[in-house]
Formats: sequence, structure tokens, C-alpha cells
Amino acid sequence: ALSTTQLRGLTTTQVGGLNATDVNEFTSTQIGALATTQLAALSTTNITALEATQIGGLTTTQLGRLTAAHLSALDATQVGTLTTTQVAGFTTTQLRGLNATDFGELTSTQIGALSSTQLGSLTATNFSALDATTVSALTTTQLRGLTTTQIGGLSTTDANEFTATQIGALASAQLAALSATN
Repeated sequence: ALSTTQLRGLTTTQVGGLNATDVNEFTSTQIGALATTQLAALSTTNITALEATQIGGLTTTQLGRLTAAHLSALDATQVGTLTTTQVAGFTTTQLRGLNATDFGELTSTQIGALSSTQLGSLTATNFSALDATTVSALTTTQLRGLTTTQIGGLSTTDANEFTATQIGALASAQLAALSATN
């Protein structure tokens, strides 16, 4: 097995040339030792091959270098292993790049770690992928960051999960968008 020092000595071309079997054999410590440029050089196939413990070994800085395609390559099990700290470190570009299915794989706890800016950057389609439990768990601060398009895109079921406190926190334009479609 390669030491972390040896791994860090690999060029991005060498890391990009690794196959999924090779990457899957790395420990979480080895994955955590990769430079952000090395991690970004991994193919989406290699990202898909990562085990839950390897995903858990990624730093927020490393995750911040992954493309939306990398994040989309994660399956529900892998997404479920992301800590709230890791999810909170996602850039708005990464979040906007996720499709509705990918975004829907995030748990209500993980969504709770997102800032109002992060949530406000989502496409209406991604935001509408949230289930009723997740919508009801949004904080008033998170709700204030949502666009009228996002609010208007909620299903009636999801919109009905808003609590009185959440509805009271909505701006008049958000309320109008909510009542216009729900």
C-alpha cells in the first residue's frame, strides 16, 4: 500500500489514471491525504467507487473542489454518509449542478446544515425535490433566503407542511407565491 506521502507525490495525471478498483482500496486516511487537485482529478467512476468510510474521510476543502458531476455520481448511500459539516461546505455552484434526484437524497438534517444563501441558489426543480419532512424542518432563516420561484414550485403536500412559525417568517412576496400555487 502507498503511504500518504507517496500518494501526495502522485501527479494529477497519475491520480486521474487510477482505476476504480485502485481507488476503492485506499483507506479513508489515504483519501483524506489527497490534495484537492488530486481529488478533483479522479473520474466520476472513481468517485462512485468510494466507500462510505472513504467519503467520510474527505475534508470540506476537498469536497469543495469536486465538480457537480462528481457529486452527482454519489449514490444515496454515499450521500447519506456526508456529515452536516461536509454538506454545509458545498458551494452554490455545486448545489445548482445537482439534479433533483441527487438533491432529494440529502436528509433533512443535511439540508438543515445549508445556509439560506445555499438554499436560495437552488433551482426551483431541485428545491421542489425536498419532501414534506424536510420542508417542515427548514428554519425561518433558511426560508427567508428562498426565492418566490422556489416557494411557488412546492407541491401542495410540501407547502402544507409549513408550520405557523415558518409561514409567519415568509415575506409578503413569498406568501403570494405560496398562495398562488397552493
